[in-house]
Amino acid sequence: MVAGLLGARGQQPTSDLISDADKADIIESVLDLEVRNQNSVPDFANIRNVSSDNIEFIEPSRLSTHGFKLVAASYLRESRKDHVIEYLLFKKISLRDRVAVVVLSRVTEGRPCFSAAFSRERSYTYESRRTSNGWLAQLTRRPAPMISFAPKRSAVTP
Repeated sequence: MVAGLLGARGQQPTSDLISDADKADIIESVLDLEVRNQNSVPDFANIRNVSSDNIEFIEPSRLSTHGFKLVAASYLRESRKDHVIEYLLFKKISLRDRVAVVVLSRVTEGRPCFSAAFSRERSYTYESRRTSNGWLAQLTRRPAPMISFAPKRSAVTP
């Protein structure tokens, strides 16, 4: 049984593996789209800090050329104890049928003055495809809009 499991693992297609160099190019393609979206879509906050979680391999200069700053995850964890912070977090980068699927979260968390700590995360899914000019990303899924269940007040005059 163990030999069958090892044999099955050995038969996995190697096309689903992504090198760190390709991951870095994919991350840049997503950040290029982020810059455009942050400048044009009201739903996209102007967040420029990127957590090093899951992307420790990328050179900070590759992010800074797009206007982003790579911030150590340990620094973010420490900062949220006393401040409200916003950052981007690459949750997942995987390859499916030669298309890179990237889950990127916009995270806002911390402890505001005189309030309890909170954490809010909104995840967006991108697909990035290799083209003759490099990787090209597109937004494929965004979170559902936040819905308020508070009753609406009407301006009825008695």
